[in-house]
Amino acid sequence: MFSIETFSLHDMTELSGEIRELGAGARTQEEIADRIVNHLYEEFTYQTSSEKAFALARFFISLPYKELESPLKRYVESKRSDHQDLRPDTRCLTLLASCGQNPEWCDRTKSIDHRAIPIDSPDLATELPMIALLCKQFGIESNSVADVVLSHPDKLAHAVATIDSDVVMDQDQATFNVFFVPDALDSPYIYAQEDFVKPYGIKSVLGYGGILSAGQIFAVILFSRASIRREVAQRFKPLALSTKNALLQVPQDKVFDLP
Repeated sequence: MFSIETFSLHDMTELSGEIRELGAGARTQEEIADRIVNHLYEEFTYQTSSEKAFALARFFISLPYKELESPLKRYVESKRSDHQDLRPDTRCLTLLASCGQNPEWCDRTKSIDHRAIPIDSPDLATELPMIALLCKQFGIESNSVADVVLSHPDKLAHAVATIDSDVVMDQDQATFNVFFVPDALDSPYIYAQEDFVKPYGIKSVLGYGGILSAGQIFAVILFSRASIRREVAQRFKPLALSTKNALLQVPQDKVFDLP
């Protein structure tokens, strides 16, 4: 077990090794992603109790529209009126695994808003602005997040006009990074304040992500009911490399679990 309030360098080294091992024997990237979010959800507690620190842990990966499973293609089409603009190579940020305190949060197919979002869609920046910033930093911008900002200023406000150094922690890093919101309440970077942040007591949001292959990123987001310090958030950066190493233990065309 790890305390999110006192997560140390020694803890970081231990957890990095554990995450690398989660790829062993897996058949798909979804299976590995599911193992990772479950491990993070189960292992992190409050400093003074064994109560789970995270309300929700989620794992996203970017995939071309043509590589989505059929239900996800239909989901993307249902959310997008301009179907003609959905090209086979349109990259979609796809929810690959989810684990949380409510049973419905442990099934990616039950997500209402986040099952798959085209990276060039304004919905990405309004609902998952931290990942939109990560995409921008890594240069993965189909039609570019910047263009979306110009086209939809009413929806995006200021959150993704530039990379905010208070959220994306290392401006010069173009391979792996941490994104962090220490105070989730009323933050413009955190979606669903009334339906999620306030009723579930979300104090901080921490994520890490990286480039898996050319044009493809992954990102893990952790919604914490305990406050997280900035130096603790920094220690999650090496977990991105461990997560990549776990994912690369299966062929990259083996993404989804078969029904």
